[in-house]
Amino acid sequence: MTRLARLVLVLGLAAGALLPAAAGAAETEPAAARATAEALVEGAHGALADPGLDEAARNDRLRAAVSEAFAFDIWERFLLGERGDGFSDAQRTAFRAALPGFLAHLYKSQFGKGLEAKPEIRDTRAVRSDVIVSAGIPRANGKTLPVDWRIREFAARGALVIDVMVGGVSFLVLKREEFGAILDERGPEGLLAFMAENSI
Repeated sequence: MTRLARLVLVLGLAAGALLPAAAGAAETEPAAARATAEALVEGAHGALADPGLDEAARNDRLRAAVSEAFAFDIWERFLLGERGDGFSDAQRTAFRAALPGFLAHLYKSQFGKGLEAKPEIRDTRAVRSDVIVSAGIPRANGKTLPVDWRIREFAARGALVIDVMVGGVSFLVLKREEFGAILDERGPEGLLAFMAENSI
């Protein structure tokens, strides 16, 4: 299968995975989605940009901000897909424990450099039962990096991030393909080792 064909397949899977889990799922309120994005910006930006923090404190704050904002069950389900059936109970538990630190590291690698100004949230738009919150991140070169958070309402859990898109590119799609390649080559233990090496 060509890379383009794989990408088309993955995009199709992404669309399915991001649909509401059940018919009649609660609509996500734009105000609630925006509040989640604002809290993530405050927490993550504060962690990445505060000169008074050492590296360990910065990582702790960033991981906490991501942990409060992300719907990890959605990320797990999509990133592993059917390959997750090959995980033992212990491996699945280890994956779940590693996911917050891995996603925090991914967030840091994407947004931790050149963050001279606070991200500016611009607008919201409904996509099925979810809401996309769009922002621009000013860069030192005078350009603005576009970032979108896809946010879904989970009743008592509140509005949580189910995908991050930078320049229109989905973290979920990119990481699912990467995880799949690692699992094909190295199996669950290889993926867990990769996550441990790329975690904060």
